[in-house]
This record gives sequence, structure tokens and C-alpha cells, in this order.
Amino acid sequence: MKKLFGFIMIIVFLASCQKEAVVTEEPSLTGTDAVKGALTNTDWVLKHTALIYSPDLVDNGEAEPCKRDETYRYKLNGDTDIQFGNVNCGSSIPEISGSYGTWELQSNGTVIKQIVTRDVPGFINGETIYWTVDYITANKMRIKTTVIEPGKTYVQMDTYIRK
Repeated sequence: MKKLFGFIMIIVFLASCQKEAVVTEEPSLTGTDAVKGALTNTDWVLKHTALIYSPDLVDNGEAEPCKRDETYRYKLNGDTDIQFGNVNCGSSIPEISGSYGTWELQSNGTVIKQIVTRDVPGFINGETIYWTVDYITANKMRIKTTVIEPGKTYVQMDTYIRK
């Protein structure tokens, strides 16, 4: 009888456990036209930056407050614009809003080639950055690039949300 009671208690306990809700993202857009439509259809605000040094060493963090109030726009004519917010990042480079470079989609919409045409905080004039589009919808974008600095190489993954 005690075994039967114990068995019933285990069944009741297991039945009362609730599974955690699984959060899923909507499917990422694919193809040049779909990615271009989402990319150019909105203003983007940086939400999160992850620096990935290895699979076991990831520096996750919220974007700095001075970066979270900036707005980025990929224009249909190929220009990239920045609108600086009210919080200054303390850079010696003046925060002047407007065009700071050009962009083009490559590899069937999986790569954004960005050429910086003037110094702005976080970007250097003449720099070419290849961003891999990790995920994009009308409301969210994750892009990543490999950064090579003296003595270290890592992946920078930026998450943007629609403004």
C-alpha cells in the first residue's frame, strides 16, 4: 500500500510541474529583396552588443546609454545615416548627425558591406565593415562582424530594434 501511495504521489508531483515557456522569434527574412525591404523600412536603435571571444567566453551587455539613443538608417540610395541622441559618449570626435557612409547588400542579402566616409564615434573614415546578417525582421536585426585588434580577434554581434 505504501508503494502505491508513493507512486501516486510521484505521479501527482510530476503532473503538477509546469514547463517553462519557450520564447521563439519569428522567422528571419531571407533573400536580397526581403532583407533590403526590412533594412530600409525603418530607423534602427542599438539594443545589445555581445563580444564573442570563444564559445565559452562571451561578453554580453546592454549597449552604452549614449549608444542606445542614437538612430541608424539605411537609405534606399545606399547612404547610411546616424541621428545622435541627447546622451554624449564623451568622444573627441564631434557628434554631427547625418550621412556617415554607404552600404550595399551582398551574398543574397546575408552580408551588408558598409563603407565609412567620415569619422563618427565608433566608426573611422575609410573603414570597410562586412556585417553578416544573423537575423532580420521588420522589428529586429542582429548583425555581426569579426574584429581584429592587436593581440585578439573576436566577433561583435549587435542587436537593433525598430524605433
